[in-house]
Amino acid sequence: MKLKTTKKIVSAAMCGALATGLLAGCGAGGGSSSDTSYTMWIYQGADSQYYTEYSDNPVYQYLASKTWGEEEKTIDINFWVPASGTASDSYSTMMGSGDYPDILDMSISDGEKLMYEQGIILDLTDYVQEYMPNYMAYLEAHPEVAVYATTDIDGEEKYLSIITVNDDYPFTYCGYQYRRDWIVKYGTNPQTGEPFTGGYTDENDPDSWEDDVVFPSGGTDPVYISDWEWMFEIFEKAYDDLGIDDSYCISVYYPGYTWTGDLVSCFGGGNFAFYEDADGQIQYGAVTDSARAYLECMNTWYENGWLDPSFNERTSDMFYAIDDTSVRQGKVGMWCGMQSELGGRMDAGDEYTSGIYVAGCELPINDIYGTDACKNVEPNCIMTGQGLNGTGYALTSAAEDKDIPTLLTMIDYLYSEEGALMATLGLNPEQMEETGTTFYSDNGIPDGAYTVQDDGTYLLADAVRNDSGGLWSAASLEKFPHLQMVANVDYGYADTYEHSMELWVKYHNTAQINGTPVTTNMEQDVSDTMSNAQSRLMEYTDMNAVDFIKGNKDINSDADWETWCKALAKYDYQGAIEEIQPYADKYEINPTVE
Repeated sequence: MKLKTTKKIVSAAMCGALATGLLAGCGAGGGSSSDTSYTMWIYQGADSQYYTEYSDNPVYQYLASKTWGEEEKTIDINFWVPASGTASDSYSTMMGSGDYPDILDMSISDGEKLMYEQGIILDLTDYVQEYMPNYMAYLEAHPEVAVYATTDIDGEEKYLSIITVNDDYPFTYCGYQYRRDWIVKYGTNPQTGEPFTGGYTDENDPDSWEDDVVFPSGGTDPVYISDWEWMFEIFEKAYDDLGIDDSYCISVYYPGYTWTGDLVSCFGGGNFAFYEDADGQIQYGAVTDSARAYLECMNTWYENGWLDPSFNERTSDMFYAIDDTSVRQGKVGMWCGMQSELGGRMDAGDEYTSGIYVAGCELPINDIYGTDACKNVEPNCIMTGQGLNGTGYALTSAAEDKDIPTLLTMIDYLYSEEGALMATLGLNPEQMEETGTTFYSDNGIPDGAYTVQDDGTYLLADAVRNDSGGLWSAASLEKFPHLQMVANVDYGYADTYEHSMELWVKYHNTAQINGTPVTTNMEQDVSDTMSNAQSRLMEYTDMNAVDFIKGNKDINSDADWETWCKALAKYDYQGAIEEIQPYADKYEINPTVE
């Protein structure tokens, strides 16, 4: 492959780096067409405070300024980005109308195999093998990732999309967090009864918090459901003292659960959908003792006033924006939030947020509710727990007659060390000068988003790691297939900040099957069976789980629980299980990382 700048001046150092890092990708630069103009649908764009058109992304602008392939062509991409909160509707409209983009973000797709068999997405196998040597080399060296990169089509492993991959387990973007400053101010040591002490050692440093908090389980972080309930009692003291009479301790997704698992799976494992148990058997989770234990817990929290009384009337966001207004007003004790809310970053200097310190915590282990089999079991169905594999990007039938080799040559660059660094962190000063972008200087990082340290690691700029918005995402090429560098990046995070995010990824997904090789390799008829069953089942649980939580039905009544189970059995989840099981027997959900 040849990569040349469209500008007249290129430094010798850059030329040398590109020659060394990229010539391994040489191959035919053209396909059946000379058309290198593409459209691309992405699930979500960058924070609008930085730019509204994703084509203004500085890394994309750098790539667009270069030529690629033997014929030295430029690539031009017109990004389709749905308005905030409309991604699902936008996707459904595209699929229904047949007005496909050339490149499709598969974050909420119907499944690669199904879409390929419907003629919506293309088989990229020959192209990937010929024009993406960096990508292929990475997959060959990392079989734990490679299992997610292909789909079984009639006994052949096909590349139907190109996946973003992480070179190590990364920090996730969100997780449960709580008002630790309230624990210090209103709590007492459960062993000694003495008040806690703590606070900021530097009022200008949002991470300089120190305290002597100890939880009932004996450690400095909450581990069990009993630890959470102990915190809820402390939050109630804070509400009384501060005169907050319109809040609660925690909220949940509006149906009362998340089908992905997450908090649900803390009660013995599983979710409210299909998952694989420890013995490799597919289960339907909403009829299990684990689901009953979860609903018993939610009912207890509701009756105690700990659970948001309006949870089922909140936004449809599943995770980190359920009641963002109350959270940012400082009225909530615990919530699922983002990195930018940790530490003292939410301190607005007002009545409820002044002196706030937010700490992250791991998913809790149930030690109170349900049968013994539901207690002391680590969660196993976790939305963000797969770690190494990320979003896939497919080419649709709309791109069939375009110059796919040249496009994939450019994308393959983002799996080389140099290209991955650029996509992960952003441009260095030399690349900024070549592109002519003012994005970095305009946003307080005139020397780029990172610097190279003496040990060869990459240190994030202060403005990036301390940003409360999406500066890093906007400065890098997050919404595009690439190798995400994790292991060699020095985030420069304070110990307290990093500790919170480490707790968020303590547990990995080992049971949820959606988005794993179990579902991506299903035949269309099996996929249809599972999807249809799951749709009907979720329609029922979405409408009726709230009755158990709010006490309209008695979760402790065997008769009420039997009625729930019988109603769900009518949708033949057992028949779906029998069709799914052969795929669970053949494919591993989350391969062990050596």
